[in-house]
Amino acid sequence: MNAAKFVVSLDFELFWGVSDCQSIAGYGRNVLGEWQAIPRLLALFRQHGLRVTWATVGMLMCRDHAHWRTVRPAILPGYLRQDMSPYNKDELVRSNPKLFFGRPLVEQILATEGQEVATHTYSHFLCGEAGATPAQLGADLACAHAVAAELGVRYRSVVMPRNQIVREFLPVLHEAGIRVYRGNADHWLYRNGDGVAGGLAGRLARFADACLPLSGACKAAPRPSAGMLELPASLFMYPWSPSQRAVLALRLLRIKRCMSAAAKSGGVFHLWWHPHNFGINLEQNLALLEELLRHFRHLADRYGMQSRCMGDFAAAAPATAGPDLDDATRWREQ
Repeated sequence: MNAAKFVVSLDFELFWGVSDCQSIAGYGRNVLGEWQAIPRLLALFRQHGLRVTWATVGMLMCRDHAHWRTVRPAILPGYLRQDMSPYNKDELVRSNPKLFFGRPLVEQILATEGQEVATHTYSHFLCGEAGATPAQLGADLACAHAVAAELGVRYRSVVMPRNQIVREFLPVLHEAGIRVYRGNADHWLYRNGDGVAGGLAGRLARFADACLPLSGACKAAPRPSAGMLELPASLFMYPWSPSQRAVLALRLLRIKRCMSAAAKSGGVFHLWWHPHNFGINLEQNLALLEELLRHFRHLADRYGMQSRCMGDFAAAAPATAGPDLDDATRWREQ
């Protein structure tokens, strides 16, 4: 039996990831808090020997507003809702550089052993947005590669913004050299990424699933897909909130039980969140995470569970972009 794997992937966006749905007055403090949260997270990961994937929006790697203005794809996103495009937010970006540009944070990540910088596309590209095309994504990823190359980064894996996995866009990822992408759990609650089936009822069910096993044990079985390896997410780590203290113990227990199930069966458990989720209430959030990492150390000692970043699975990706297999026989122990 293969050794079990514990995978952590973080959607590192700064304000690029929320500029279409949040205001600086309402959410800027959360994003600004990443400047304190990320060094603390890195220290915790280093302490526990954790390999982590930081799926990073390419735009935040730009040095400043002037640099960002020079790095533009050959084809801009053609969203029908133009307010969704970051290219239309020039004044907001110029006036708030620390909310949009974080190259020093990326450099800290790269300097920490075991950390992988993956791509979250260049512009937080939304494949599910009306007007988006595969050609636009291809141009976006070319920019992502260019700005990453300045820091010596070569991408192996990707997390698609808002978990929007659109099948006709997948060949573009393969052509861009991506070998692993984070997929969605094969359950009706999660198959459509941020588009929750059932509207409000579906969102309430997701909230409940973070506490109770509505979607099962949340194993993340890697599977070949479009010449790459799809590594599905298992659970989202909800941040600490004073209004939700009553469910904190249930959430932690839910994650621990799923981690334990993966460890005992030789499977994969894939946890994810955003660094800006830790941007406020930092001490409380770190305490929650440390409890989970101590549980990982217990599972590593007892069952041999191993920490892996997404890029560590790249060698198991299909050799070509041929037909997908119906089983997971291409996944081998890394």
